[in-house]
Amino acid sequence: MKRNASWAFAGNTVYAGSQWIVFVLLARSIGLVEVGVFAYAMAVAGPIFVLANLRLRTLLATGNRSPRDFSDYLTARLITTGVAVVGSLAIGAMAKAGSLSPAVLMLIVGARACEAVSDICHGLFQRELDIRSQAIGLMVNGVLSVALVLASLALSRSLVLATAGYAVGSFLALIAWDLPRRSRLIEHPPPESPEARHRSSWSPAARLIVMALPLGLSSAIGSVQSNLPRYVIVNHLGPAALAIFAAISYIPMVGHLIVNAASQAALPLLATEAKHSPLRYRERLGRLVAGSIALGALGLIAVLVFGRSALALIYGPEYGDHVRLLLILAGAAIATFASVFLGTGIAARLRFRAQPIISTISLAVVAVTIGPLVERYGLNGAAGSLLVGSLVELSAYLAFTIRDLRAAQPPVGVVAGALPGGARP
Repeated sequence: MKRNASWAFAGNTVYAGSQWIVFVLLARSIGLVEVGVFAYAMAVAGPIFVLANLRLRTLLATGNRSPRDFSDYLTARLITTGVAVVGSLAIGAMAKAGSLSPAVLMLIVGARACEAVSDICHGLFQRELDIRSQAIGLMVNGVLSVALVLASLALSRSLVLATAGYAVGSFLALIAWDLPRRSRLIEHPPPESPEARHRSSWSPAARLIVMALPLGLSSAIGSVQSNLPRYVIVNHLGPAALAIFAAISYIPMVGHLIVNAASQAALPLLATEAKHSPLRYRERLGRLVAGSIALGALGLIAVLVFGRSALALIYGPEYGDHVRLLLILAGAAIATFASVFLGTGIAARLRFRAQPIISTISLAVVAVTIGPLVERYGLNGAAGSLLVGSLVELSAYLAFTIRDLRAAQPPVGVVAGALPGGARP
């Protein structure tokens, strides 16, 4: 697991770091309003593609087989991605005048479509425990995107041209690495039964979509929750304020990188242990949750000590005045880290229906609080709404996990070891 976690962390670090570098390049090369337009396009397309992805990758990575195996997953992903493209452009057409560029949105949607296909390839790599291939794919995408955005800005400080470079990076990563590597892994696919040969590819793909729908809803709700402040900010405070909020939101990304990498590497192991070794499953889950909380606490201390100077150094002196915003976002990240691992544990036990319920409750809390908090406290109020929502989500995940583990009737001491406070070394 350590080797795979290292590769996953390296891949996610390079990719997410590259996304951040792209944002920094834009912030230092074009105006705040244009940066806000870019951030708003990302916020519009993000939840739609998260829903369309349906976390099919999770089903694939946990060993859920289909008659034609990977080809069924790919068919399902292509169907949902087509729907996401149409849906994103339709919603973008209804955006507030002056807040969104149609050309920028179309390019972002193209990039997200390419990444959706790459993502299902990464699910295959993950199932085969080939995390190295997944990591290289993310690295290629990130590095190419940075290089092409940098070249575009050197030619012309145009947001549209820079976004085109960003989209081409995702496309090249798909055709140059992910698809060829996928072909090598399934060079000799398992033989099909006579019934499977005569069965339409749409039927198993449709079954996969239906099976994964609860996971997709849960993820989409979470994405809407994280992006909801951006919608409110752009409508109440304008694109320039959104640029500041989006820029500072990247800072807690370091912790998210570590947590996401570890959860991806742990998912196949947790799925196996949940089936065959419940005791080891509880112990591993407990260590992951406890470690995530410790990581978040260290991040919060770092923000308290270095936050103001870091913001000024990275973005400029005007950003240093928003250190309180960074502190609130860091607090929300701590709760989110623990929720990620608890959610991974639930997915490993194939308890897919619980996640949309938990996410819906958290989203409802954010939706109710975001408007009044933004009107009264501005950007800090938007972050505060995310903090409240993340705490509610963590509480719900803890309650569900405790109930589920008790229903499995483990020894009392084992249950304590599965919780953050009872994690074993």
